[in-house]
Amino acid sequence: MFYVTGDIHGGIDIAKLSGKNFPEGKALSRKDYIIICGDFGLPFLPTDTLPMEKQISTPWRRSGRKEYRYWISWLSERPYTVLWVDGNHDNHCYWNGQQSVEWNGGRAHIHPDAENVIHLMRGEYYEIDGNTFWAMGGAASHDRFCRKEGENWWPEEIPDDSQMQHGTDTLAAHGWKTDYILTHTLPQKLVHPLGLRLDPPEPTREYFDYIHENTDFRCWFCGHYHIDLDCPEYRMRILYRDLAGPF
Repeated sequence: MFYVTGDIHGGIDIAKLSGKNFPEGKALSRKDYIIICGDFGLPFLPTDTLPMEKQISTPWRRSGRKEYRYWISWLSERPYTVLWVDGNHDNHCYWNGQQSVEWNGGRAHIHPDAENVIHLMRGEYYEIDGNTFWAMGGAASHDRFCRKEGENWWPEEIPDDSQMQHGTDTLAAHGWKTDYILTHTLPQKLVHPLGLRLDPPEPTREYFDYIHENTDFRCWFCGHYHIDLDCPEYRMRILYRDLAGPF
């Protein structure tokens, strides 16, 4: 079975992954999946993954590294498997430098510090627990102008042309059909009908307009907006605090 939720932002919103929120409790196993729709954030700061014995001069960076070590160790001890797509507040430079592996039909990153934590890569297609999933992380940060490139913001947050093309090629290879779509943001055309903040159009959402119009799917899950909204008329579920499932 699988559950889906929204952003966890490292340890900030991770409490929703605790066992008390699952009806099955300790019955969950590594064959059960918790899917996070972007802004995973472990690691986030470039210094998070430095060895503990390495000196860091800035107190908040030392604190960030300590928090990272605590929460990734906590996740590694969970009985379930964590799957996640990247959002805008993820360290894209770090993940782009990791080696990918073949996993359940697509390419993925296995977290080097927690083998039960798996990054579903952009444009990949997976078969998990009898269901099919198409994943495409990324989104534009509305707060990027008050952030520092390479420190807490990365231009790679927006999928590039090759990643978008790979995503459409993957869907085409599967007959433009999947059970579930996993993203961080949602199609541009749904922003106004759903009453969401009217950020300027950005490439990720505009690309998702095409995906939404051309793909046969059961439900689209995303995060990003820090709200919980179920929109069956659009087959769209926006998640933040809620833990949807089990499916």
